[in-house]
Amino acid sequence: MPGRNSLVALSGVLALAGLLLAPSPVRADKPSPGLKVAGGARIAVINLLDAEVTYFHAAHRLQDSFLKTYPVSWSAGAMLQEALQERLTQLGLTPVPLPPGDALSHAREICFLEPNLAKGLPKDCAAIYAQFAAREEVAALIVLGPGLNDGDHAGSSRRKDLPDYLRGWCVVTAEGGAPPTLLNLTELLLIGPGAKGAVLVEREWGGALNGPASGFTPPADVKSLSEAQLAPLQGQFAALLRQQAAALSAYLLVQH
Repeated sequence: MPGRNSLVALSGVLALAGLLLAPSPVRADKPSPGLKVAGGARIAVINLLDAEVTYFHAAHRLQDSFLKTYPVSWSAGAMLQEALQERLTQLGLTPVPLPPGDALSHAREICFLEPNLAKGLPKDCAAIYAQFAAREEVAALIVLGPGLNDGDHAGSSRRKDLPDYLRGWCVVTAEGGAPPTLLNLTELLLIGPGAKGAVLVEREWGGALNGPASGFTPPADVKSLSEAQLAPLQGQFAALLRQQAAALSAYLLVQH
């Protein structure tokens, strides 16, 4: 949706102008099968995904399509913590849910939505993550944030029949009676320390995990969607998030 959050993004850029200068991505110098951490290490669990679902109705004529974003009562942070808790505990690690703080919150657009994270972290974002890890004394960060239905984020999983600007958690209906679809347009990142600051160890793109929206009944009026109609989607998005979390946690290697 063009222009959405533009004021927030602009204020974030201005507030961090002294820090956010270099666009080059930062990855580990040599590809690694994972991030080695000590047993018992603190792993920060950080959510940057808004508590909302975007409903998009795709009409045959683009001008008849409809999009609206609805706030939900679910806690994406709690869902992320639940998705990671059991596996990290089994590994002997200590998951620590932490608020993102002002710097990460303000930089969400430029650290999640603008870059191609398949190429690594922009250096400015790597600096913010490194400062966060040092301040909180954590060995790694697992961060959930929004992605986009575009080539940089989705790659071959991009839905070419849908707008590029769809982001985060979405439910899609279409004319002609096609079943409603969930889109999990999110990025889940494992970030660890490196010789020159924080590096992106692994990225799990949620858009490859899309599926049918079971139990969702499209409204008679596509411009009016109730919380009761959205409620059945929470468990389904939580299940998709658990798949992302399981894949990502495989890259945490514990040294005893």
